[in-house]
Amino acid sequence: MAADTVGECCSPSWTNRTAGTSAVLLRLWPAKAPPKNSLKASNAIVRQASVDFGVAPTAEIHGHPLFHGKDDWRDVGPRARAGIHEKVVDAILATDATILLRSVSQSRLRERQERSNYPVKFPAEQVCFQHILQRVNRLADLHGTYALVIADERGDRERHRERFATYQTEGTPGVYMHTTLDLLLDTVHFAPSHRSRTLQAADILAFTYRRHETVTETDPRARRIMDRMWTKILASGQLFEPGSGRDAQQPHASVGLKAMRAAAVLRPAPQR
Repeated sequence: MAADTVGECCSPSWTNRTAGTSAVLLRLWPAKAPPKNSLKASNAIVRQASVDFGVAPTAEIHGHPLFHGKDDWRDVGPRARAGIHEKVVDAILATDATILLRSVSQSRLRERQERSNYPVKFPAEQVCFQHILQRVNRLADLHGTYALVIADERGDRERHRERFATYQTEGTPGVYMHTTLDLLLDTVHFAPSHRSRTLQAADILAFTYRRHETVTETDPRARRIMDRMWTKILASGQLFEPGSGRDAQQPHASVGLKAMRAAAVLRPAPQR
């Protein structure tokens, strides 16, 4: 199969005590005509923040430190950080991307694994990443192309490479959406997110989705802006098979769950 387009798939991952999040950002373009940086607005946003608040022009746009005022964003006030967060979400939506969001409840997954006596009990983060890979493969198929997965550097990257190789040789577990991921090239490549605005954009989507779904904001201002950003994402018409389906209609349905969150962005190839 000869593809007329090539793809770049970026996936940041992080964990905390209660949940982990994986995110994927996939961009497709004609093989002979790589696109201009569709997320160059992110650099412009950070440059303006550098002028206004003194942050480094290379500051990382990561959801958690941006939201909580840590690391590069420690000297920026909450109102300004919220505005920057929303500008980044707006910039992503302005790329006419297709957004893929998936979730896996840790508690429900454990219950099912115990009830069905699964021989191998994979963690929720890994199951969620499998779900994302299956759908990225489907999206690549819809656009007649291939995709290369680039992930944020992490300590357990070899485990993810091993599982990816197993999926390609033996297929993904189960009958539903069983696939050998034949349109995902090579292996999962890991890169430092501080060098990639694409990885950072995927992280912002994952953080926004997970926080809106799992956290009840006590500050009404924070609640309003999180609701507004989530409403923009839902209203954009760019969601592809979001979450479990129920979450797409009822964003607060999973509030309180210790859930995994994943996000994917696909930039469509130009119509021929």
